[in-house]
Amino acid sequence: NSGMYGSIPKPSHNGQGTATNPRSKGSSILSGVVNLSNTIVGAGMLGLPGAFGGTGWLSGIVLIALAATFSAHGLVLLSKAACLTGRPSSFYSVALASVPRYTILIDLAVALKCFGVATGYLITISDSMVNALDHILLTGDPANDERFLISLLLSRHFWVVGALVLVLPFSFYRTLDELKKASALALVFVFMLLGMIIAYANGIADPCMGNESGDSCRGEIEPYTNVPSTLSKLPIFVFAFTCHQNIFPIVNEIELLSQFRLNIVICCSIGFALVLFSVVALEGYSTYGSLVRGDILLNYPENNQVTLLRVCIAFMLALHYPLQLDPSRRCITSLVKVIMKWWSLNQPKGGNSVSKALSGDQSSEIEMEEEEESEAATDSSYYEMSHNDVKQQAVDESDDKLFYTITLSFLALSFMLAMIVDDLGVILALVGATGSTLVSYVLPGLIYVKVYPHMDLSKVMAYVQLGLGIAIIPLALYFIIT
Repeated sequence: NSGMYGSIPKPSHNGQGTATNPRSKGSSILSGVVNLSNTIVGAGMLGLPGAFGGTGWLSGIVLIALAATFSAHGLVLLSKAACLTGRPSSFYSVALASVPRYTILIDLAVALKCFGVATGYLITISDSMVNALDHILLTGDPANDERFLISLLLSRHFWVVGALVLVLPFSFYRTLDELKKASALALVFVFMLLGMIIAYANGIADPCMGNESGDSCRGEIEPYTNVPSTLSKLPIFVFAFTCHQNIFPIVNEIELLSQFRLNIVICCSIGFALVLFSVVALEGYSTYGSLVRGDILLNYPENNQVTLLRVCIAFMLALHYPLQLDPSRRCITSLVKVIMKWWSLNQPKGGNSVSKALSGDQSSEIEMEEEEESEAATDSSYYEMSHNDVKQQAVDESDDKLFYTITLSFLALSFMLAMIVDDLGVILALVGATGSTLVSYVLPGLIYVKVYPHMDLSKVMAYVQLGLGIAIIPLALYFIIT
């Protein structure tokens, strides 16, 4: 099996895909469920009612259920591959064991996908705050509306800076388990959004308040639409359940590692998201029918309740930002270490080049002197005390520098892009259609097919997952471009 597992040694297992030496301490199942659920439940759910508007409620239910099922299946495939290749696991480690030629490309794709989503969060935070304050601060009086302070607070660039300050405290956590409190708080904002959508759908609040045109704000409600319209919404369902980049930190951190415990985390997270998304999509679609917009908040009347909700969504996305930063940072760290290792291996060593230039006798004399110096150094108290500790300390310091350098670079680049571009538009759509499908379908299927040695039902389903991903990417791109 050495060829199958590449350069990563296969760990010992008890025959059930469980490592025999799991950590004695780690994160709980609840912590894993909260963090994975928070990764799934993001701004993408605001577009699900609009997706139902393009598919119809019956087709939408079928697509959202299929998306949840294959998303969970992809997570199971990646978690099994991570257990097979051993901890600590990452996209790089499992890719190295399965498709070593493409490890750098895979890490790069995941890093860029997460970077694009995180930057989109900064833009959405700034837009949400501007829209919220626009309702609060503007009075229609030019003398008031044109004041410097009002203009500043309604500036998108001001709130991009504010968004950066907001995400900064959460950006330097090293594990997902440290983010569980922030993730739990973000879920509170999610339930506030859910409550508002249900209230408007069931007549507790008037969804057409302020509609002065006389036309109804509700469109037709249909069980299904035409095939092109339905397929054009497919990437929205795929994107909604994308969280696969964060299964590896959960595998690394979970207490008493076993596939059974990982399956509990996966099923609870996807199940929670499926119920939440279904309610949001159905209630939002039933409120406005075919007139529902791509962002459901744009349909609701401009009042204090919706304004408060926009502020809550801004805070929710700020708490989601580190869940995109963390996997991107892990991928970039792997890439940097590979480049550094390649660079060091290709650097000429001074001692060796000198030895090659000398004659045989001179080379032998120098080698004897080097051995004597080495023995003297070994006998010194410095090496007797803590040679290994000093070496480990140097490695830790190097890892710390790399951690902070990558984090600060990610934040700076994300901030600059959000300041320059006010609408990522097609770029984010392309990243979502290609990156999400790659991470959720193509990579889980491909990696499992290559790593798992036996042909059984799980491997057949991995081929199905891979085939679906390969089919969805060009299909999604076609409908985005056209």
